[in-house]
Amino acid sequence: MTLAATLAATTLLIGCAEPAAPPSRPQPLRSEPPAPPPMTPEELAEARRKAGFRDDDLAGEKALAREQGGRQYVREHLAAYRGLVKALRRSVDDIDRSARRWARARDPQRAYRRWRDARDHIVADLTQRYRELRREGVDAGSTQALVERIYRQWEDVHNDLGGDAAEQERFAALISELSEGLDAAELALDEIERDEDLAPR
Repeated sequence: MTLAATLAATTLLIGCAEPAAPPSRPQPLRSEPPAPPPMTPEELAEARRKAGFRDDDLAGEKALAREQGGRQYVREHLAAYRGLVKALRRSVDDIDRSARRWARARDPQRAYRRWRDARDHIVADLTQRYRELRREGVDAGSTQALVERIYRQWEDVHNDLGGDAAEQERFAALISELSEGLDAAELALDEIERDEDLAPR
């Protein structure tokens, strides 16, 4: 084959070859749109309100229903609640009187120990009354919460007693606070008893 023929054949082969694909450009990475800034609680509440949510109303209705159920429970166990409150008041009055007597005794601590040992059965009775009313899973509302708070305060005072209790600065204030709490509990129980919507079942 002559040189001219070879060149012609080469040219023909080159012309038939597929053109090379242009180099591909790297695709830019797709970034997610930036997240909107978090809403303030006020903005969230407003957005929920505009969307038709009524959280406050629903929460209020649930709280009222829970409180009414609690009042019904107390109404059904009213005698037991009154018995516990009355027993707590007797104990608070006894502690107040006895603490002053211990302070005047020749040996205040010995006088206190004798008093304490003679009242073990009272403490056991109060504890039993309280546990019977504080049943697991029962939400008895604000009245139950009040009685529980009074019982815990009484328990704290009783556990911290000693021959010099009456001389301690906080003692009179704690006794007064307990008495006021018991007054409030009695008023709450009276109100529940008078509530015609809470007829005993």
